[in-house]
Amino acid sequence: MKTKKRLKLALMILVCLTLILVGFVGIYAKQLNQYVNKIADYQFAPDIKGQTILELEPDDSKETKYYDKDGKEVDASTVTDKNKSKYTKKEEPANAEESLTLDNYKKCIEIFQKRLQFLQADEYHMDLDKTNGKMILTFNDDYPEDIESILPMEGKLELVDTKTEDVILDYSHVKNITVTYAQEEGYSVYLNLKLTKEGLEKVNSWDAYKTSKDDNGEETTNNFKVKFDDEEVGTISYEDVVVSGKNVRVTLAKDITSTQTMNTKMNTATVVAKLTNFGKLPVVYNINAKEYVSRASAWDSFKTLMVITIVLAVFIAAYIVIKYKLNGLLAVLGMITNIAVLFTVMRLTNITLSYNSLAAMMGLLLMNTYLVIQILENIEDNKDKTVWQNVKLAYQQFIDVAVVAVILFAVFAFASMTTISSMGLLFFWGWVVVMLGNLAFTSMLLAIKNK
Repeated sequence: MKTKKRLKLALMILVCLTLILVGFVGIYAKQLNQYVNKIADYQFAPDIKGQTILELEPDDSKETKYYDKDGKEVDASTVTDKNKSKYTKKEEPANAEESLTLDNYKKCIEIFQKRLQFLQADEYHMDLDKTNGKMILTFNDDYPEDIESILPMEGKLELVDTKTEDVILDYSHVKNITVTYAQEEGYSVYLNLKLTKEGLEKVNSWDAYKTSKDDNGEETTNNFKVKFDDEEVGTISYEDVVVSGKNVRVTLAKDITSTQTMNTKMNTATVVAKLTNFGKLPVVYNINAKEYVSRASAWDSFKTLMVITIVLAVFIAAYIVIKYKLNGLLAVLGMITNIAVLFTVMRLTNITLSYNSLAAMMGLLLMNTYLVIQILENIEDNKDKTVWQNVKLAYQQFIDVAVVAVILFAVFAFASMTTISSMGLLFFWGWVVVMLGNLAFTSMLLAIKNK
């Protein structure tokens, strides 16, 4: 019987050691030419991991523009010292004074939020200075790189005739844009524009632009440019336009055979469509500053608190072993197994680690210690009862603490802030591990030893 008892105890200890190894180290498997941990890494909150801050301000620059005698703007690059006298020169601000209002700043925030969602920026904080429109955008250390180029775009879509430089359609005439593609000999990318009534009238007046005669008197089909924020994204023949009701399909690119070119055109078309649908910014913004805020000191503080927690756990373990001898040693093994299981659960459920999480860990450590000491005390005091009877009694004595843990879970788990909600989830999973882990590991080890 002693041999059988030792084998059971050895097997149980081996199970605990295996779980401890998985919880603290992980499970590594060979992938290509390296070993990769199959258990997800820990997720850290911004106050530990670091932050990137973008500062956006209304553009206060001025642009020199030239107009001909009819008041039509001309390309500044065509203006030289010789012909400059033919044009009227004006210095125009990027933002008119009347556009710099609180309502417009708030509209910009709404548009920025839509763009951030499109760019899959999950966690950020935005502050607005209502007096000057300055915005401070704070991200976690990780955020999509294209935010810096796409977020401050004005969102001004224009279709411009290549010969006359007339704007034949713009964002104000478009209700919605979608992007589609087709494959025949090569790939074609389409912008599908749903127009307003005024937009449809604009399209119906395109006949004056569609064709012209060359030097030989032969009729040729003209082109127009798709411009976004004054940048040309495509030159299109009027022939490559299909009008159906209030919908217009513009062939942005065709006969594409390169996958890379196709992806580039689709990405460009998607950005143009999405940003046009979100709306043009009523105020033009620039990113004036970018700052990475290192949280080295905060990380050092976090590690210091972790060390304090570990030292506390070591003192508790030493106390239990000294007081309860072999029972205490087995109980400590069970406690460490519980902690390892909790660490595994934290990684699998993507609980965000923060200073709040450390507070939850300390609370769980004390909860676990209280329950284990109750079990050990009952075994010492009630030698006429079986281990499982003493475990049951300990759980009954522990019920008040368990109820407090559930209340904490309920209060914190549904908070809007990720760090607080993660603290609630950590309390919940910790409560589950404490309740079940001590039955599966601590109590089982003690039951085998004291049988």
